[in-house]
Parts: sequence; structure tokens; C-alpha cells
Amino acid sequence: MFLIMSAAYVDQDLKSEFGNIPPSLLPLGNRRLFQHQIAAAPKGKALYLSLPESYDLPDIDAKWLQQHKVTVLSIPDNISLGASLVIALNLIDKPIDASLEVLFGDTLISPLPTIEDSITVSQVEDCYNWSAVTNNKHHWIQNVNNDLDHTKNNVVSGYFHFSQPRQLIRCITQSHWDFLEGLNRYNQQIGLTTVRTTNWLDFGHVNTYYRSKAKFTTQRAFNQLKISPEWCEKSSINGLKIQAEANWFEHLPPMMRNYTPQYMGHYEEQGVFSYRLEYLHHTALNELFVFANLPSVIWRQIINSSLSFLTTCQQHLQPIDQPAASLAQLFGEKTSQRLNDFCQDRDFSLTTTWCYNNQYHISLQQLVADSQQYLPKPAAVATIMHGDFCFSNILYDFRTNRIKTIDPRGMTPDGTMTLFGDIRYDLAKLSHSILGLYDWIIAGYYHVDISDNRITFDVAGFEQHQENQQIFIELVNDKFNLSAVNLYAMQIQLFLSMLPLHADDPRRQDALMANAFRLHQLMVAQTL
Repeated sequence: MFLIMSAAYVDQDLKSEFGNIPPSLLPLGNRRLFQHQIAAAPKGKALYLSLPESYDLPDIDAKWLQQHKVTVLSIPDNISLGASLVIALNLIDKPIDASLEVLFGDTLISPLPTIEDSITVSQVEDCYNWSAVTNNKHHWIQNVNNDLDHTKNNVVSGYFHFSQPRQLIRCITQSHWDFLEGLNRYNQQIGLTTVRTTNWLDFGHVNTYYRSKAKFTTQRAFNQLKISPEWCEKSSINGLKIQAEANWFEHLPPMMRNYTPQYMGHYEEQGVFSYRLEYLHHTALNELFVFANLPSVIWRQIINSSLSFLTTCQQHLQPIDQPAASLAQLFGEKTSQRLNDFCQDRDFSLTTTWCYNNQYHISLQQLVADSQQYLPKPAAVATIMHGDFCFSNILYDFRTNRIKTIDPRGMTPDGTMTLFGDIRYDLAKLSHSILGLYDWIIAGYYHVDISDNRITFDVAGFEQHQENQQIFIELVNDKFNLSAVNLYAMQIQLFLSMLPLHADDPRRQDALMANAFRLHQLMVAQTL
């Protein structure tokens, strides 16, 4: 058996940034932490995840766990760790004679050790209420927060392997449900071995969460991305895109640099262009939007901060000698060309009428024509713009209530480097995260079926964020004089134009196409 113990809620610091969720549901790499924990679990083991009885597990997560044959155990709130483990084992409707592996819900270790009757230990730098292996014969494992200097190399890191789980239950029960004392009893009777691990990622505290997240990203980064605790470096042999990003940061007006990480310069070596930014321990908005459980009052602050960046951009007009990206360039021809490429690749016809969710009939060609009709007019004065102002490129600092933005486009569609363009395109990109639910689709939180010119589609997050979507629509209308119809029209253009860019995943491509139909339905409802 493999049990992930996540039957308590995150601490107050993490709660202020992610809401009241169990640690296994924290975001990591655009997934839930439990998805990575399950991926690291031994093959062939029965899988269990304990959660607080009071926690309302989202349907989409419950479905994922069911698909991956993970049994959820609901544990009463506010009980000790030892009692939680004993209750979890009693709730398992199978004999517990086989070995038991336990992983704490705020822990990720991959690969996991395979030694029976063992616990993992690691080295730590922070002074939290750790448990550690000591030289005390009777209290081999104990809390050592007041004496960390002598035990910081032997801190218990959250993974345990027991050959005799029945004996473990007996030991914890005899220790009055005290988990550590139960481990000490088990060690005296059966014996435990320490296994040192250097690949422990701890997500139990806000500081360790962000450091572990940085390590996780570094381990999985491509050659074009290097991360250290101080900086993040992007590079590319095909350097135009990277040069345009660096040029944007380098020439951004000083009064706007509070909205970006510190730019640390660029260099070129053997034909590879690179630039560096300060590495910030913040969470991107796409992960907060999909995986956190924040109230609308916080989302209003986040949206206001995002729009403040755009209003600041508007204060810096395009100089006469600088190029700019117009809305006509960014939509219009680009959308039509990419949609043609998609239809040719998938053998679809632009004029075929599709039936959407058994209630709506329209062709791709009509989607384009209708959305074109409602794009914002007339042309706007060009100002500084980001060019790819979506949630995955926006970090949020909860301490200052300010966004930090990364990965700007920095050039026109024809490849000319510039800081300037139509700010309404940035609003379109922001809309496609908030109203378009793009990040929910990328995270895989949707159902889609396309066959016989019929589309069945549902994306999670719509019910959860309806209030936040309305807040966004009202703020944009107030600050930028753009209606909900304008916003939906721009999104339809965006979702249709991105279709050929997702050819690597036909199912996700289907979902993005279906989403354009969903947005058209919402747009039409706004015109009635």
C-alpha cells in the first residue's frame, strides 16, 4: 500500500497565497502536487490519499484520482498525526498485511527509496519545528526545533516504509496516538533504518515551498532556461525572439520597472544569445487561477494590479521613429491564415456547420466573421505593450499586492523589435486567461468530444470563477471602455489563431477549437 497523508490544511502563510487547501493540492509545474506524488509512487501498489473530512474536493480532481485508481480517505479534522494515520489504515477496505509506504502530503521525493523498514532523512537550512533522528536510544526520533545545529543533517523528510503495518498501528495506539513515539516503539520492536536523500522537495512552509518549486523547475527546464536561486537565464540559437524580449526589458522606462523582475543584462556566446532576470519566488497567475482557492476580494486586487500595469503602459506613447504592432496585424489576417492551416491539417471545412453541445449551430467561417464584426474600433494610439500578457507570464507578489510580468513579445508580427503596440491586444490576452479559461484547458481540466460535426465540450473553472469574470468585465469597461462583447470577440480570434500551434496534442487542440464555440455563444448572449 502507498498512502499520501494530506489530511490537514496548509499553514497560515501558505493559506494567504493559495487558500485553505490540503498540501497535496498545492500547485507545482501546472499540476497538483498529488499528481507528481502519484507519478513517483511504486508501480503495482494500491494507492490512497487522505484528505480532511471538511474539504470539498473539486469534481475534476476527484475524477483524476479515480482515473488513476487512487482511493480518497476522508479523515476527521483537527486530530493528531498518529490518529490520522491509524484512522486512514482502518478505513482501507483491504487486508493490511502487506508492507506500507507513507508519504507526507507536503513532500515530494523522486525516486523513492526501496528499503523496507526505513525512513528518509535530509539536511535542512531553515529553523522550523522539524523532527530528526538523534542518538537518544529511547527517543530515537524527536522534535528538535530548539537544537537544530546538532541534527540538521538528519531531519525526517516525510517518507516511511514499514514491513509490518499492523505492528505500526499497535505502536501508535500504545503511544496515545503520538506519531513520533509510535515510530520510536516500532524502531525498538522491529527496527528502522535511515536512508539519506538529497532529492527531497518540501512544500510544507512558504519559504521551503518556493525553494522546492525553483529546484523542481530547474530539474525539468530545457537547455534554453537556466535557474539559480538568484537569477533566471533564457537563451536561444534562433535568437530573434530572445533578443526582442531582452530589448523590451532593457528599454522599459525606469518608472515601469517595478512591474518586472530586475533585468541583469544580456550576452552572446558562440552564436547563442542569452539574457538574465532576477529570480522571483512568486507564483504565476495561471497556477493561482486553476489550483488555488482564493476569495474574490483577492482576485479583485490581482485584476486591479494587472490593469494598473496596462494603464501605466498607456502613459508612454509610441515615438514617431518607432514601429508598433496594430490590432489589425495581431488579429485579422493572422487568424484567417492560421485557421486555414488548421483546417487543412485536420481535413475540416470552414463552411461546415457544427452542432455545439446539442443547442448551437454555426460554422468556423461564421465564428471568424462574427468576431471580426465586434473587434474594438477605431485604431488606438500605440503605447508600450507587453504583447503576451496572459496569466502564465504574470507573477503576483502578495506582500506588495503588485504583479511582476515576464516573457514579453517585444516585436511586431513581421519580426521588427519594438516596445509599442495596441494595448487592447494585452487586454485580449488577459481576457483569454480570465474569460477564456485557457489555463484550465492547458492543465487538462476539460471534457471534449468531436465527431460527426458535433461538439460536446465542458471546461472546469467556469462556475468557480463567474464572480471574478464579472469583476474583470466591469473593471475593463470602466478603465478602458471595452465591452464584454469586444472582449469575447478578441478571444475568439485568439483561440482560433492558436489552433495550429497545438498540433502536438490533438485532444487539447479539439478543446481549444470547442472553446471558440463556447465564447461565441457567450458573445451572442451579450448582444441580446
